[in-house]
Amino acid sequence: MFDTAVARPIDQIIAISRAYQEDPRDDKVDFGIGVYKDETGLTPIMRSVKAAEQRLIDTQKTKTYVGVGGDQKFVELFANQVLPDHAYGTDIIGIQSIGGSGAVRVLAELAHSLNPDACFWIPDPSWPNHKAIIGAVGAKMANYPYAKFTAEPDVDAILTALDGASPGDVVVIHGGCHNPTGIDPSIEELGRLTDGIGERGLIPFVDAAYLGFGDGWEEDSARVAAVADRAPEMLLALSCSKNFGIYRERTGAALLVGKGHANLAAANSNLLALARANYSMPPDHGAAIVRTIFEDPELKADWLAELTEIREIINKSRSALALALARAKQDRDWTYIDTGRGMFSLIDVTPEAAEKLREDHGVYIIPDGRMNIAGIDLNKIDEIAAKLVTAV
Repeated sequence: MFDTAVARPIDQIIAISRAYQEDPRDDKVDFGIGVYKDETGLTPIMRSVKAAEQRLIDTQKTKTYVGVGGDQKFVELFANQVLPDHAYGTDIIGIQSIGGSGAVRVLAELAHSLNPDACFWIPDPSWPNHKAIIGAVGAKMANYPYAKFTAEPDVDAILTALDGASPGDVVVIHGGCHNPTGIDPSIEELGRLTDGIGERGLIPFVDAAYLGFGDGWEEDSARVAAVADRAPEMLLALSCSKNFGIYRERTGAALLVGKGHANLAAANSNLLALARANYSMPPDHGAAIVRTIFEDPELKADWLAELTEIREIINKSRSALALALARAKQDRDWTYIDTGRGMFSLIDVTPEAAEKLREDHGVYIIPDGRMNIAGIDLNKIDEIAAKLVTAV
């Protein structure tokens, strides 16, 4: 059997991360894998997470399975935090997933199983794993255009592209802090986009991996609500990796949204069956941490305070990099980096130029120009910018 195997290329994000780790140079710069890092390059454990973990160690009495749907109290609390105007069990229902990626997978598989003819419309550019996951499900895919180096995406252009969609098709929407551009529509434009999706009989599929990293937890959740309030049906993938810093705990939720939808429970039974066939039961630890934080007002307040600190550090890094690039290359407009949100932005380079940056300067960016700005050394910001502009 193994003799028929042909080596497949490594995901470019993973490959860049591996190359960075193997690089012995002291002045190397990591713009690669999408994790938050502080000014020292560390991905810290949040105070509230440590406190919640200790509480679990002291009080947890069993390590038995949590069930196919996972910790349902966690799912309900998470859903209520993001969509407080949607009653759990009536307007929204779902399961605990294995991270945000697991949520995307089971939701895509659900949509494909219920409508095998549905085409998934993915923004171009998008997180590369969107295409990999949806392709693995076996669904058809198409792209709609998305802004790269401007202040906000062109909703009219998106809707024009979606004129080519068929009723029942699925439209993937980033829930905020678009990966890889960092460029989000205003909440008004997001509402207009959702209305256009509904008028065409399409289903929005919101992937919200960075809630709290944009403008604030409530503000970012309001972006998700802007879609949920307008759409008769919505698929929603939520992740706790970034906003709780529990990347390796693989914690997320896959939710089905539809205010008063009579068939939510039946659809959720299909989601449960798919989860059972995929991985049987989700892990508990990360969900138990988040549930503990949401249930305790003091822990939640401290978590929100630290989330604010993280967001402010990221925004400071965005502004500093935009200004440094402007000093290094004044004939380009870099304001889109400053006005963007979240950890990611793009720089206009070719894959060959990105490779040259790695080889000559030890600057690691994804070949399509994606940069994770979190953790950049602000003391070396002009030096880093000078290296980056050699590639554009």
